[in-house]
Amino acid sequence: MKIQSLFISLVCCSLLLGGCTLFDKPQANENVSPLSFKQRVFFASYDEVWRAAHSIIKYPIAIDNQDTGVIETEFIKGIDGWLPPEVERPPSAGLRYKLTFIFAKGKVNGKESVRVTIEKKNEILKNFFAEPETLESDGLEEKVLFYRLEREIIINEGLRKAGL
Repeated sequence: MKIQSLFISLVCCSLLLGGCTLFDKPQANENVSPLSFKQRVFFASYDEVWRAAHSIIKYPIAIDNQDTGVIETEFIKGIDGWLPPEVERPPSAGLRYKLTFIFAKGKVNGKESVRVTIEKKNEILKNFFAEPETLESDGLEEKVLFYRLEREIIINEGLRKAGL
């Protein structure tokens, strides 16, 4: 069992580190900081990043305002949401979370860029009467969403270059 999980971990790490090299990787600002799993800068047009974000969000959307640059999901039950690969049993029935995507246009060295911030608000409901307790995010889902967003932008750029 441990050998199988070690093998799966090695395969996943090699895929994440190697990735698909069919297209040029867009430049991303990946400074190591406390916000590194919450913010990333993409060098693409605002509309491209907005469309790519919509294609990766698989949850019901509560707020969708392109003018203010905000996409917010409904509260997602912990059981229905994303679980890290090492989790073997479903989370508590009282766990719920909400994702908020914040987009900001900008320019870096004359190139059009978009800063994307993903905030994950975790809450656990102890009982019906108590206020929900806020939990800190581990950052894993945010990293996965940034990876998917980056891959979507790369694929769209490759299709555009190919004339499709």
